[in-house]
Amino acid sequence: MERLLEYFSIGVNKTPIELIGSEVETSFVGVDNNPISTLQSQNILKYLISTDRWMVLETKGSLISSVVDRYGNRVLYELGRQNLEVATIPQQARYLIDYVYSLLGQLYKAGESVGARPRHRPIIETDDDLLVIPDERDQVWVELDGRPALNKLARVSSVQFTFSISSLMAIQTINKLGQNIDLFLSDYPQDVLWKEYIEQSYAGYQPNRYGGDLQYSDLKEYCLSLSEHKVICGSKLLPLNKVKDLDVPLFTRSVWWHFRLRRYGNTLCVEVRPMARRQDGLLERQLNQVLNLIS
Repeated sequence: MERLLEYFSIGVNKTPIELIGSEVETSFVGVDNNPISTLQSQNILKYLISTDRWMVLETKGSLISSVVDRYGNRVLYELGRQNLEVATIPQQARYLIDYVYSLLGQLYKAGESVGARPRHRPIIETDDDLLVIPDERDQVWVELDGRPALNKLARVSSVQFTFSISSLMAIQTINKLGQNIDLFLSDYPQDVLWKEYIEQSYAGYQPNRYGGDLQYSDLKEYCLSLSEHKVICGSKLLPLNKVKDLDVPLFTRSVWWHFRLRRYGNTLCVEVRPMARRQDGLLERQLNQVLNLIS
């Protein structure tokens, strides 16, 4: 717990620049309305690279897994072969949505080049096995969870916003968001699949590894709650006090709370996760929903 507390507090800027980043996932279907193949999604990424605006950021096995533009924006796989995520660099709130539209426009054009179009829905209805498992590390994750459980998450597309916050306001802000969880879950059908995933995974996760406790008295209690979850080490879970070289960012990403703290450099952030992917025109309303709550 002390390691987590130090990570979220020591060296953190007291007055960070107010910026917001976003992650917008989009599933693509072909002319037959079925999820596109791995070959098609690979060709989407290759088309982006061919425009000279994007370059390969990461490969896994023989597959391109993510690309990046010169500003640092990324397009990457999110579990499913059909699901591509646009991850933006932080922006001022008033510029963010137009920025996202510009990046999505490039992605859609790449999709058109391979006969694919976006399916703006939070869950893509299919019985297909959608998982992209290009390397040994991903295979270990499948062994931990079991393919049927993990496949549930390969079908979902979400929207997330991450905004900088002062350490003094971090827990207060998470609590405010947590008090309004019903507002988020009222349009978040993924909630059912996430709970099924936690329950059916071979790993034996604690039920609140998804969702979280939503209310905390202070940062210490937040870190204490976080430390109760085990660390994914290969294809097994280990208690936090048994892990010597803890990768804190990786660990915190594998505890899927609705509202969670993240750290980027010296900037502390709050990540807002339970939002469904709908039509592009609703992105601004989703952002404003978050801003109105944290204002």
